[in-house]
Amino acid sequence: MGHFGTPARALDAWHSDSRFVDSSGLPKDLPFEGGVHSFSDVVRAAGGDVPPGAVRAELIRAAAVLELENGHLRPTKRYFVPGDFDEKAITILSGILFPMIAGVDHNANPNRTSGGFIQRFAFAPLPEHRRAEFREWSREEATQFIEMINDRLNRDKIPPEDAGERDLISGVGVFFYEGLSADSLPKPEQEG
Repeated sequence: MGHFGTPARALDAWHSDSRFVDSSGLPKDLPFEGGVHSFSDVVRAAGGDVPPGAVRAELIRAAAVLELENGHLRPTKRYFVPGDFDEKAITILSGILFPMIAGVDHNANPNRTSGGFIQRFAFAPLPEHRRAEFREWSREEATQFIEMINDRLNRDKIPPEDAGERDLISGVGVFFYEGLSADSLPKPEQEG
């Protein structure tokens, strides 16, 4: 998850690096600079060459970080969503399509040398009055699940200074869909 730009990696580090979380695993309020650990330390831990002030400005603009009266910074979101992208661009940039298609390719390969990758989808027709409730419930549950996966990945990941360009990544993706089923879409006309 931590490879989508410095602001995203900074939020990831702030929620997962033991230097920046309290004893219950929640991110600490941090000064911009100074102290034992600071927001600038978070940005350095995230890597990249973006100045901490620019990262702070971008995270505040995206409502992912709140500046407190005492000058400390507090994350309000675990994930960075740039304010100037529409939802389709975010989905594509987040890398959902590539891993999903690569997983299908892996599972369809009769010559693969490892087991299949998990790919599951649960769906059912819901009455209109239940859709909004399900949408909200699934967002909450999926977020908790992905945060649990992210915590596990962060516990076991290769430190940035040891990572190579060709190291393989592992992960799990979750998405929501509401619309027509694939078999209810109009069929293309066949040439006679």
